[in-house]
Amino acid sequence: MSESTPSGVPIVTRKTRAESTNVETIVGRLRSKRLIIPDYQRDAEQWNARKESLFIESLLNNLTIPAFFFADGSDGAIEVVDGQQRLSTILKYSNNEFSISSDEGIVYLSPQSTQYVGKKFNQLSPSLQNVFNDYPLTIISLPDNLELGTKLEIFRRINEGGTPLTAQDIRLSYYSESKSVYLVRLAGIYANNASANRMIESAAKKGVDDPWAKNIEASNSWRDWWEGKALAKGQTPSEMFLWYLILVHREGLNSLLLNASSMKHLPVSFRGTTEEALDIYCAQLQYTDLHGGTDVFPTCGRGMEEDFDHFAKWIGFILNYGLAGISVDKYKQTALMIAAAVELKVPLDKLSYDAWDAIAQFLKAPRTAGEQWLKDLGGYPEQKGRWGGRKGQKAQCDMAVTLLSRIIERYKYR
Repeated sequence: MSESTPSGVPIVTRKTRAESTNVETIVGRLRSKRLIIPDYQRDAEQWNARKESLFIESLLNNLTIPAFFFADGSDGAIEVVDGQQRLSTILKYSNNEFSISSDEGIVYLSPQSTQYVGKKFNQLSPSLQNVFNDYPLTIISLPDNLELGTKLEIFRRINEGGTPLTAQDIRLSYYSESKSVYLVRLAGIYANNASANRMIESAAKKGVDDPWAKNIEASNSWRDWWEGKALAKGQTPSEMFLWYLILVHREGLNSLLLNASSMKHLPVSFRGTTEEALDIYCAQLQYTDLHGGTDVFPTCGRGMEEDFDHFAKWIGFILNYGLAGISVDKYKQTALMIAAAVELKVPLDKLSYDAWDAIAQFLKAPRTAGEQWLKDLGGYPEQKGRWGGRKGQKAQCDMAVTLLSRIIERYKYR
């Protein structure tokens, strides 16, 4: 320890400050160079049109965004410690350097989006320009006179200290009162560690058993498949099981989504996106668990365990015999294929080698396989975040079943 650093004194002695200011003020500071982006941030990944457009849409609708971190720099200027990409996007839009993307694959808020999609800032109505300029930004000002090394350490910890929550993380947390949703969470366990054990113990207190406990061989293959993979962070493995459920019960889900009055009891609305469809599936599970009534989908203790057993048996067989070596990157298509096989009542160990080869090609390159097996139907839909329509997620699920049925029809069984 340095002699200039007394024992018990923190490395930074001055207080961090928080304030609120609006977009118009910050844009003025950026233009006048009173607010600058330091060298250690300039190589940050640039956002694409989708990210820029959705971020600006958030401001135009007064949606909450994260705070910005500033610190004193040289020559009286203020440095951006965290938030450079968001500020760069704000400045670019203020300068009319891009329009909000009109790409049909981007899911905007409806019907508000008709007021700004395809428009630059100077093409917005005066009232929307005011909303943008008046949007309040939360600024966290770090203590004065920080050394560069300390700034870099703060920057690193802000950007690397945590893992951003995924839609599945949020979904499982929001509907955590549901035993059925908790079973979905348990389906994602791929490690034998303290965190997994705590989750299993917590589930047991809710009356939910570990579904892998009676599928040990499949559990071992599942663990080997996911363990050590970057994609396994968060709740992606549990999302794979959810995708399996979505295909198996897609008709019931679709009926629910198409009838607004049948969803009045749920705390979520449907504007056509696939993420909303998954949310509604979990919301309905929770509602049934807490309030009873007729099951829309199988729930914990009333059929969901059987769904899981089918999933576990297939994933175990695939990873051990059928498609050993398949990448976890293909988790969603693999889930859809398993669900299709269950729906078609395909004998687990009776597929021919040619059929397995065709399935492997489908998982690796769905578009190419679609051109081969589904050409007369327009190919395999590549859904872009939408549930309905000819190229939506529902259509993709339907086509996964059709494709597998055609593979089996050609190659039969062993």
